[in-house]
Amino acid sequence: MGVSGEILLNLLTKTDFEALSDRLGRVVREEVAQLRADVANVEARMAVAETEARALRTDLELPNVTVTKQDADLAFLTTWVDDLDNRGRRVNLRVRGVREGGHSEYIPEILRQIFTQVLGGQHVPRIGLTRTHRGLRPVPAREEQPRDIICCLENYHLKEEILRTTRRLGTIRMEGQTVSIYQDLSRYTLQARKALRPVTSALQQANIPYRWGYPFSLTARHGQDQLTIRKPDDVQRFLHTLGLPPQQVPDWLARSFLQQPPGPQQQQPRRPNADQQRPQPQHQREWRQAQREQ
Repeated sequence: MGVSGEILLNLLTKTDFEALSDRLGRVVREEVAQLRADVANVEARMAVAETEARALRTDLELPNVTVTKQDADLAFLTTWVDDLDNRGRRVNLRVRGVREGGHSEYIPEILRQIFTQVLGGQHVPRIGLTRTHRGLRPVPAREEQPRDIICCLENYHLKEEILRTTRRLGTIRMEGQTVSIYQDLSRYTLQARKALRPVTSALQQANIPYRWGYPFSLTARHGQDQLTIRKPDDVQRFLHTLGLPPQQVPDWLARSFLQQPPGPQQQQPRRPNADQQRPQPQHQREWRQAQREQ
């Protein structure tokens, strides 16, 4: 047999091809089965991971919900405490612009002179003052703005009459001084009113009357309707209804706003040392001396 016969004998037959095909198919099927098993395992693990992620997202959202609720509770308590604070100041007045007289000044007499002038002279009932004091901050230099005087009157109606007359008179001149009289308000109310200054400026430019309310609110009238701002979310709706342009105002109920430091007129006084105690006014020393001599 020649070379050609040997080549023909070594050629693959149909049976060989079928066996090779079967073996190849079996290998492919095994690999595909293994791949499907791996994919199924990955899908199961992905399902577990997604379930855990949803549970983790819920756990992460819970502190946010708690903080949001705490912020709402803090805002409610702040408004409530502020209302109580202002109720305690119902008969208080804040007098601004009275120059400081040092240790010898007698504040009640100064206030009675101012209030008597405001109310029109001699025919004024007795002005009872429960307590009076300067603003709780360090004594300013001579060229600086004097501290406000805060006083508590015995008669609420007399206090209201003084305020109404002051609004009608405008500027009060006394001994070369320009004196202003205001309702004494809490620190928070003053800050919140300052936050709404863009809104009140827009109302004034549009000649729309408004008034402040307690607990803290700002009210204006639109036709027969009464519009009120009680929280920051009310501002844009309030302006839109009145036909006024939008205004950017700080959130006066936000935690960062509530933690702002007090202004210069509301700082706490510094306690003097034992050897730096303020001496008593002259009139008190004379009165005590007279009592001892009796």
